[in-house]
Amino acid sequence: MKCMLTITIWGCINLVIDGMSDPYILFALHFDTVALIYPMIFVALYSTLPFELVQIIGTTPFLFMIFFSTTFSPGAGITGIKIVRYLFPRFYLWCELPGVQDNMEGCPEGRIENMIYLFLSAQLFHTCFFALVFAKQFKKKVDKFKSIEKRKLVMSSEFFGTLQKELFGAGFKRYSQLTIHLNSDDLKDIASDDNKPENLIYTCCF
Repeated sequence: MKCMLTITIWGCINLVIDGMSDPYILFALHFDTVALIYPMIFVALYSTLPFELVQIIGTTPFLFMIFFSTTFSPGAGITGIKIVRYLFPRFYLWCELPGVQDNMEGCPEGRIENMIYLFLSAQLFHTCFFALVFAKQFKKKVDKFKSIEKRKLVMSSEFFGTLQKELFGAGFKRYSQLTIHLNSDDLKDIASDDNKPENLIYTCCF
């Protein structure tokens, strides 16, 4: 769908402007659009943020492109800050446009090199966003593993076993055996149900 939209835009441009039929321009148009549209979609799908924050974060690449890409005033920009223009695919797109590329400052030497930088800059937000998503998921798994190990340590203690027998007696046989033969499946089963009386024992131990 996104490719069809880009091809349609490219076709409409070629109907009214000469010299835009180069496939390099089609490639540049595609990834320039990807860099502006996909952030909103990814933030909405892969985060639990409220709608207002999704809009703010999702439109950040577009706002930054306006402020820092220098494509709305080729060759302009504050010294030291305008170097961030190389992070935006719109800059490399304008380096491809006939009649505009001559006014652009700092464009890559070759077209292939320009397309490579354009592609890489278009993935910048996606890479950073998914790196944060994966880091959050990894931290969640590590915290869950630590919680299970903590339960394992407490349940294997002599105090825990004695407390089991005093409160539940023979009716607690299965979890008495668990203090000797602990495995990850049993521990996950315990961790998933905090209403079991044996989990209340775990809580009392702290």
